[in-house]
Amino acid sequence: MRSCLKLGIAAIALTGLAATASAKDITFMTGPAGGTWFPLGGATKQFLEKDIEGLKVTIRPGAGLLNVKGIATGKAHIAWGNVISTVDALQGKAPFKKKHSGLCNIGALYMQYAQVPVTDMSVNTIGDLKGKRLATLPRGNTTEVATQMLLGTNGMTYKDLSKVNFASITDQINMMKDGQIDGLAVLTSIPSGALMDLSSSRKVRFLPLTDSEFANLRKRNPGWVRAVIPAGSYPGVEKDVKTASFPMHFMANCSAIDEDLGYKITKSFATNIKELGAVKKGLEKHTLKNLTIDIGVPFHPGAIKYYKEVGAM
Repeated sequence: MRSCLKLGIAAIALTGLAATASAKDITFMTGPAGGTWFPLGGATKQFLEKDIEGLKVTIRPGAGLLNVKGIATGKAHIAWGNVISTVDALQGKAPFKKKHSGLCNIGALYMQYAQVPVTDMSVNTIGDLKGKRLATLPRGNTTEVATQMLLGTNGMTYKDLSKVNFASITDQINMMKDGQIDGLAVLTSIPSGALMDLSSSRKVRFLPLTDSEFANLRKRNPGWVRAVIPAGSYPGVEKDVKTASFPMHFMANCSAIDEDLGYKITKSFATNIKELGAVKKGLEKHTLKNLTIDIGVPFHPGAIKYYKEVGAM
C-alpha cells in the first residue's frame, strides 16, 4: 500500500508538472503565408519565447475572421486581428451569428486603409460600381466583409455587380492588368506594394468615400475612422483621396491567458515593438501611446496592469 501511495503521489506530482508546462504552450494565429501577418507572427514568437521563461509559442496560419473565431472558441491563445471584425464579434453582428466573448486587446498596431482602385475611368464613386466587375479577397477575410460594407454605403450588394471574384491580391492585380475586372477592394497599409505595381503599369483611379458614405459605414461598424490616401502615395494619385481605415491589433483570450502571463506578453511585446519595423515599415516608430488607443475592445487585465505600471494608461 505504501508503494502504491508513493506511486500515486508521484503520478500527481508529474500531472501537476505537465499541467504547468502545458500552461506555457500557447497557440498564436497569424495570417496566410505570403502576407504581412505571418512574418510579424514569427518575429513576435522569437522575442516572446526569449523574454518569457518556459514559454513555447506554436504559430498557426489564419485570417481576420478565422482568428477572431479561434480566440473566441479557445483554439488560439493569442492572435492578430482587425478591429472591425473583433467589434462585430463582440456585438454579434454579421458575419458572426452570435456575440463572442473572451476577446481581449493587447495593443493596437498599424492602420488598414480601404483602397478601391479602378481602371474603368467612367467609375468615379463607390455608387458607380453598380454593374461593374469587382474583385476582393476570399470569404473568411476581413477585407471581404469590409467590401460588402463599402458597397452597402450605397445600398448595394454583390448582386448589383455584373461579376465578383474572390481571389488573392496577386491574382486580383493580374486580373486588373489583363482587363478581366474593372476594380478591386483591399484593406491594407499605404503604400501597398501590390497596388504600387498596379498603378505603375495601368492608369487607375482610387475611389473616394464621401462624408455621407463614411457616416453609413460608421453606423454599420464604429471601428471605422476617417482617413486619407495621401497625394503621391501611388503613381497618378495627385491629390488626397478621402477614405476610411481601422487598426489591426494584437489580441488574447481573456481567460486562457491569465493576468500574469498577459502581463508578461504585453511587456515583451511593448518593449520589442520597434523590432517589428524590420518586417512592417512604420512599426519602428510605434509608441506606447499608439498601442493603448481605445479601439472599442476591452484590454486584457495583464495588459492593463503593465500599461498602468509604465504610465501609459
